[in-house]
Amino acid sequence: MTIEVLRTNAERVTVTTPVAEPGPLIAMKLQAVMNRSADKQGTDLLDIVHLMLDETTRPAALAQIRSVEVATAEDIALHVDLWFTRKRPQSLQRIRAVGGRDITTDDLDLVAELLTDATQR
Repeated sequence: MTIEVLRTNAERVTVTTPVAEPGPLIAMKLQAVMNRSADKQGTDLLDIVHLMLDETTRPAALAQIRSVEVATAEDIALHVDLWFTRKRPQSLQRIRAVGGRDITTDDLDLVAELLTDATQR
C-alpha cells in the first residue's frame, strides 16, 4: 500500500508498506483464535466477519482462500466449523462483547457458508 501525506509546508511524502491480504489474514485469525484471550478471540472473529461481509474485501478473500493448497483449505474449513458452527453461540457472545452488537447468527451462518464453500476442493 502506498500512502501519500501532504505536510503543512506543502511537501509531499510517500511511503510504501506491505499490508496483509484479506484471505491470508482470515486464515491466520482463524488459526490464532484458540490461543487468545476471550477479548482477543472476539476481535479476531469480528475482523473475520467484517472482512467477509465487506463487498470490497469478500471477493478477494474468497479467491485467495480458493487458491490455497488442499491441506491449508482443510485446516481453514476445520476452524470455520469450530468457531462459526459448533461454537457459534460463544463466538457471537465474544463478538458482541467487543463491539459487534449488530452482528447476528445469520451473519455468522453466512460467513461459515462462504468460507466453507471456498475451501471445498
